[in-house]
Amino acid sequence: MERFLVRSKPPTTSAETAESDNPPKEKRKKTVSRQYHESYLSYGFSWTGDVNIPQPECVLCREKLANANMVPSKLKRHLETKHPFHAERNLAYFKRARDLNQRQQDRLLDCVKVSEKAMEASYMLAELIAKQKKPHTIAETLILPACKIIAGVMLGPDAANELSKVPASDNTIKRRIDDMSEDIEQHLTEKLQASGRFSLQIDESTDISGAAQLLANVRYVDGDSIKETFFFCKEMASHTTGEEIFKVTDNYLKENNLCWSMCVSLCTDGAACMTGRVRGFIAKVKAQNPQIVTNHCILHREALVAKTMPPELTEVLNQAVQMVNYIKSRPLKSRLFSQLCAEMGADHQSLILHTEVRWLSRGKVLSRFYELREELLEFSREHAVPHKDRLADESWCARLAYLADIFGHLNELNAKLQGRNENILSSTDKIRGFMGKLTLWREALEQGSMNMFPLASAAPQAASERAIYAEHLQTLKERFERYFPRVADIEDNDWIRDPFNQESESSTEKLTMKEREESAELRADRTLKLKFSELTLDQFWLVCASEYPTISHHAIDQLLHFPTTYLCELAFSTLVYMKNKTRSRLSVEQDLRVALSSVPPRIKKICAPRQAHVSH
Repeated sequence: MERFLVRSKPPTTSAETAESDNPPKEKRKKTVSRQYHESYLSYGFSWTGDVNIPQPECVLCREKLANANMVPSKLKRHLETKHPFHAERNLAYFKRARDLNQRQQDRLLDCVKVSEKAMEASYMLAELIAKQKKPHTIAETLILPACKIIAGVMLGPDAANELSKVPASDNTIKRRIDDMSEDIEQHLTEKLQASGRFSLQIDESTDISGAAQLLANVRYVDGDSIKETFFFCKEMASHTTGEEIFKVTDNYLKENNLCWSMCVSLCTDGAACMTGRVRGFIAKVKAQNPQIVTNHCILHREALVAKTMPPELTEVLNQAVQMVNYIKSRPLKSRLFSQLCAEMGADHQSLILHTEVRWLSRGKVLSRFYELREELLEFSREHAVPHKDRLADESWCARLAYLADIFGHLNELNAKLQGRNENILSSTDKIRGFMGKLTLWREALEQGSMNMFPLASAAPQAASERAIYAEHLQTLKERFERYFPRVADIEDNDWIRDPFNQESESSTEKLTMKEREESAELRADRTLKLKFSELTLDQFWLVCASEYPTISHHAIDQLLHFPTTYLCELAFSTLVYMKNKTRSRLSVEQDLRVALSSVPPRIKKICAPRQAHVSH
């Protein structure tokens, strides 16, 4: 009956309660790492993997076992079970098998390393070809054979065979250039997004196949300096209107997660599709960003000013061009004239053909024409050169000398405005300086002095001729003032050129109060004053950005502006060289990006995820 009774449990003590709440912990099994012993090789096993936890590896079948199997009994069982015919082999046999496996493994690693080096060399070769603007086939037809010959002669046949492993077919070079172009584009986009602001210069032209190419270059803040580089080259499908240009540019910005609010300035030429008030490209851009600053290329404006001449000088220029074209357009006449120049001991033996679209053409054509006027006069006695009677006219030759001189000065100004890293401040300074020289020259002409025109001063000049020259100089100055109206306000940016000059303090009157306050503090900062003489202008303002952000931001925006479309013209010249009549079907954007970009391709990063293969 007692088994059916429910008895009350005795009260538990606190110690017993604590023991019940904390049950005893289970003992963890201690892991043992077994080590390899040289005697295990007699069972046909070496080791692989981590030195602290080695795994036994059979030298016959290359099977790997767990570390727990690193005991003689299990190793012997594997040998007798899997390789019964080798169970009685001696230790020397297993050593030879182990060494053979090691040599095969080393050879495989060497092949992998050679493949990786060959792929990296292939990318470097493709970059060099793109930089030199050469056809892709040149690697396989010229560069690699030449390298093999040189290596074979200097280093032996083995070195030449190693070079054969570098992939260099035309399709491979094309793929390498496309990969590098994609990497440069991605890297540049990252830099633009990090910068937060940039400037663009955009221009459009036609290539040899008749396709319209839209080119753009970008200037942005990169670390401690302002840099500029190639942005994109897009082929226009149909029309080249402002709307189409905006559509192509806008789509490219959106594809790269960029927006128009980041663009602080835009530089274009004066074409109607760019400057149209309603449908022009600039009008479309301002609809997206009303704060953007637009610039008409200074080089184009200077070329327009140079076309301004009085009728008397225009006639001389046209007649000189007709004489040049008569000789240059006829190969026989050109050869006879060159022979005559050689016989007369002239410094030059040919004339220069005048090209309207080239900025420096007039000055060079007229200068060469004036130097060879005596040879031309002699040549015209036996040939029907148009206007040949003018060559004996002293008044006509005097005007020709003046034109050669003045266009030489204009060419000098044009050349100064060209180049990379030109900013709007330095360009306007050069324009204003030339305008000051025009005033000085006109005053000197009125006083009868022509020392500033060396060719014209050596020729006899009448007072009436000097009056024509003075009128031309005055017209040039008026045209400069018309095409460059903002040059008069050049002093407003003196605080950017030299913030420590006391005279530049007045140029800060148009700034906001916050900017003027920071300008006053900056002017008193002697530490930055010492750095100002050591750094370039853009580097100085970027250094100041951390302490004086407001005024530095304003200054950097001004330095970001493109004054010219020089980089676009340079890119067009490269495009014409690349896409010629023998390569008229070339898709040129990738080659242009690798050739012109200042952002280098990250070749090691490109090669890292790719499987390397040597050339066969």
